[in-house]
Amino acid sequence: MEKPTMKQRFASFGKFIYNSETHQVLGRSGRSWAEIGIFYVIYYACLAGFFAATLAVFNQTLDDDKPKLMGSDSLLKSNPGMGFQPMPDIETTLIRSTRDEREDYVKSIDKVLKKFNDSESRENCDSVGSFREGEETACAVDLAELTKKCNRENGYGMMTDEPCVLLKLNKIYGWKPDFYSEDEIKDLKDVSQYVKDNYNQEQIWIDCQGENSADVDNLEKATVEYYPQRGFPVAFYPYTKQKNYLSPLVFVKFRNLKKHLGYMIQCKALAKNIAVDRTEKKGSVNFELLID
Repeated sequence: MEKPTMKQRFASFGKFIYNSETHQVLGRSGRSWAEIGIFYVIYYACLAGFFAATLAVFNQTLDDDKPKLMGSDSLLKSNPGMGFQPMPDIETTLIRSTRDEREDYVKSIDKVLKKFNDSESRENCDSVGSFREGEETACAVDLAELTKKCNRENGYGMMTDEPCVLLKLNKIYGWKPDFYSEDEIKDLKDVSQYVKDNYNQEQIWIDCQGENSADVDNLEKATVEYYPQRGFPVAFYPYTKQKNYLSPLVFVKFRNLKKHLGYMIQCKALAKNIAVDRTEKKGSVNFELLID
């Protein structure tokens, strides 16, 4: 059997596209195309209607003011995580104070603080020492106090070999801290003596310590300072979708660190309903400090 020529192939393909003898297009008559067209119009219209009905039913179960799943049913399980900056490289938790890397660290913190510079309406809650349930206005973060000792001018401590680490607790709708009593906090292990001596229930206290015994000993020879206070004020809780809400921030400044010595640090938030788990990144942050 002879192999068809290129001309015959084009002729055959052209005949398939339109057959002048049978008046068929792509092998189908006009009636056949009309029938299949009507079928698919009805088919896809039914699919679209079913999808729209499903969305309408689903939207009836949602609340515009709060999430559908909260507490133990939510993804976060009512256990806020904590984040830190500078962290220009997500693949490492090492904060290395060197001349070459200062710019990246500064940009990393600048990016977080930028949203706190806007002029949106927020309330000054500095003197409020209790929960603000039912409030529609969010509390303002005192940026001037926050950046009093850790600011762009000193490279957030990097220019003076006194690195500052910015901490933030993730917001969870409706969550508020369940505080320890003064007696309970004194019975806790791995909590700084300063926290035990000065503990109150007006903030979620932050406690930064060395991860192991060697780091604890090394950090005792240094100085750890917190700005503007040593925790997240209770007035910022609970978060209930207040307008312009921004989570409170704390700068931790490490002074008198020994050069060329690595420090492994853990900063944790203290409350009964904040579980601390390093592997799950719950309630604490872990990072390393190195001054070159």
